[in-house]
Amino acid sequence: MAHSPIPRALLNVARLWSAPLWWAVQRSGNRADIAADIARWVDCIGNENLVPLSERERFAYLAGALPEFRTVVHIRTTDLSPAIRLPLRRVYRGLPGLVIEAETIGPGLFVHHGVGTIVVARSIGANFWVNQHVSLGYSRRGVPEVGDNVTVAAGAIVVGPISLGDGCTVGGNAVITRDVAAGTTMVAAPAVELTRESLSDRARTPPGPAGLLGQ
Repeated sequence: MAHSPIPRALLNVARLWSAPLWWAVQRSGNRADIAADIARWVDCIGNENLVPLSERERFAYLAGALPEFRTVVHIRTTDLSPAIRLPLRRVYRGLPGLVIEAETIGPGLFVHHGVGTIVVARSIGANFWVNQHVSLGYSRRGVPEVGDNVTVAAGAIVVGPISLGDGCTVGGNAVITRDVAAGTTMVAAPAVELTRESLSDRARTPPGPAGLLGQ
């Protein structure tokens, strides 16, 4: 899909507006990961107008246009003093309802939309792609572990001490109850058409346990 050119004047305004956030990034011990995140976002978004830009200009565009990117920046800069981080979080607000927590998060973290997504993991590998309305996190037995180059699509649920192997894909609305091997694609059941006959069958099914058991 062709994208409209980015006006130079708008890019200059974005550079000025994002300068304090960029200043904080340069002082973070995770600067290399943020650089990888920027490159990954440009690649995943597929906007050809971002490719020739400098890293600083790419950062300005992403920070200005995408609140989910600002959330990623705040995640990466947690090593800075609260005196720096907290004011920046108020000025450069991230995406409400997007939570990503892990002991370690590899470079190249990409969030596609991200509304209503909660990710709490033991560790997250490099080049993790996560969509909106994903629930990945705790059960009483533990938390998931995410490998490298993993994709988790919209509406997926991964709860408990589950391992998502390198290069695996969890499809939209899939519910994962066991470990996923490297390179595996897990998908949810497809939607089915409700015909008049199937609706009539449902109407004749008795309520209660007998109906649930098909008796």
